[in-house]
Amino acid sequence: MAEEFSHSVAGLVPARRDDVLVRLSELFSSLSTILPDDGVDTFDAIFVSLLPVCGTAARVTLANTVAPLERAPGKSIRHLAFDDSIVVASPVIKLSPLLLDDHLLALATVKSTEHLLALCERNRLASAVTDVILSRANGAIRVALVTNPGAELSPAAQAKLADAALDDGELYDLMVKRPDLARRLDEATAAEPEAPGRSGPFAAQPAAILTAGLVDHAPVVALDERIGALLRNCAVDAALAMLATAVTAPISALSRAYALDVHGAFLAYAKAVPLSWETTHLFLQRRYEAGQVVPRPQRAELDFRKLLVADARRVVAMLAQHAAKPH
Repeated sequence: MAEEFSHSVAGLVPARRDDVLVRLSELFSSLSTILPDDGVDTFDAIFVSLLPVCGTAARVTLANTVAPLERAPGKSIRHLAFDDSIVVASPVIKLSPLLLDDHLLALATVKSTEHLLALCERNRLASAVTDVILSRANGAIRVALVTNPGAELSPAAQAKLADAALDDGELYDLMVKRPDLARRLDEATAAEPEAPGRSGPFAAQPAAILTAGLVDHAPVVALDERIGALLRNCAVDAALAMLATAVTAPISALSRAYALDVHGAFLAYAKAVPLSWETTHLFLQRRYEAGQVVPRPQRAELDFRKLLVADARRVVAMLAQHAAKPH
């Protein structure tokens, strides 16, 4: 019956074929919970025959209809997941429980960056899948994996992310908030070759500063949060002192960079920890309130976000060397 139906539909004009697929999608949605298995198979065969000859909008309708269903047409799910159009593939890749790890591995191996980003939003990803995703990942994909608690990360994947985070401030900021990944950051930083004349706290274990918790397994309190709390209470001097301690910089040098509106230097101190932009912005807001004008705050944010953690640490090391020289 499915074959006969497909032959009859094949003779229709494209718009009519699209309309048939949309109406069948709606019908399947209303019947999916009561259809017998052979009924689901019949719909599946019809859908598979229509998908290659229907337009994007109609395929999107079917994808959105079947993506979250436990009793969905399996072959159609796989066709939709591998569709070259990401608007068709995305809902199925993100939601379908019918996609097995083998399907996900194939998607991660051959499909586009947009397909990989959709994969990163699944509730669960096995480490074998995330390993393949990371072998083709860009910055956005790495961020998506780190922010997905259901993505399992092998030791090799964690190490790869930690290496990438040394040159990606956003990724570093996210990883340092997870104790399991922060430990990897410590290892990556300790192994990072030192720049000539480099010194200071960043030769080893910078992330430990941010993830050092209270004793007896009390909740982890990030340095960023502590400094932010001080600034919200207008305790600027205490916040500067805490920041200076974190980067082992002379408080006089750091305070001077802050007070004299030396954006490059002060932003480097903040990024080297790294503080979040929200906390760094609080520092600048307190400058405004003290009557010290900070020109072009939007540019300060852009510079801060573009500044790499590794580069900020090198700047801080050079500033420390300069401060140590007799003047």
